[in-house]
Amino acid sequence: MNEVKTDEFLEFLDKNRDRVWVFLDTETLGFNPMKHQMTEVTAKAVRFNGKKFEEVSSYHEKAQLLSVTRLRMGRPFRGKGMSYRDIMKMTNYGERTPRGYIEEDIVLGELYDFLYQFDDPILVAHNSPFDIKYLNARHNVYFENKNPYDDYEVLDTLKVMKKYFTALVVTEARRYKHRWLTDRETEHILEMRRIRKSLQRKKKKRMSLKLGNVADSLGINSDGWHSAKFDVETLISTTEAMMKLFKENSGKSLLPERHFL
Repeated sequence: MNEVKTDEFLEFLDKNRDRVWVFLDTETLGFNPMKHQMTEVTAKAVRFNGKKFEEVSSYHEKAQLLSVTRLRMGRPFRGKGMSYRDIMKMTNYGERTPRGYIEEDIVLGELYDFLYQFDDPILVAHNSPFDIKYLNARHNVYFENKNPYDDYEVLDTLKVMKKYFTALVVTEARRYKHRWLTDRETEHILEMRRIRKSLQRKKKKRMSLKLGNVADSLGINSDGWHSAKFDVETLISTTEAMMKLFKENSGKSLLPERHFL
């Protein structure tokens, strides 16, 4: 029945505990990297001490609007989805930063240099294919070395959650509260049921794994969601909480969420 165990991820964590992990996030003005510029990037380098991630160094900057972006903003918005102004409001574009807003090519060059200082780091992002694709494409606009982010090992926390986190939650939430269970076991089952209910937005059976939703379900503040700097901090805290759950439930055989739909 394609059972999974959180031990698989814990083994990956232990195997790579001596490496630098770089949690990163980008904010952009759309989904097409050839059309929409990047407006913000955050990268935080950490090491795992056995319980949590400890910061090594970090990089965070916001990019100036390109002339083509300003030109598009001067025209009436008639497209689908969110306008540039809506996205900028959602991502706190316009807030004050220590260096002010700098050119996108400088941001990309500095990010490249920031990552290059580490020996064989693991890049960590939520829905990482989007961020890696965007960083590569925007980097290629300005520099001759193409697709530099393909050289890194990347861990997608969304995939980790889909495979292990949802399997843990739905399997444990379906356990019966037998009277011979300890109070701790009963509380655990109730907590898994609470998390499952929290993630099943709008009465849908499948759980939503958007970062803000998962953070909320684990009791992590996500009020600043959609700002790259805040999202990286939220992702680190969420990953730590998830790993704690995995350790507490190691050795258990779990069934993927689809078996319960």
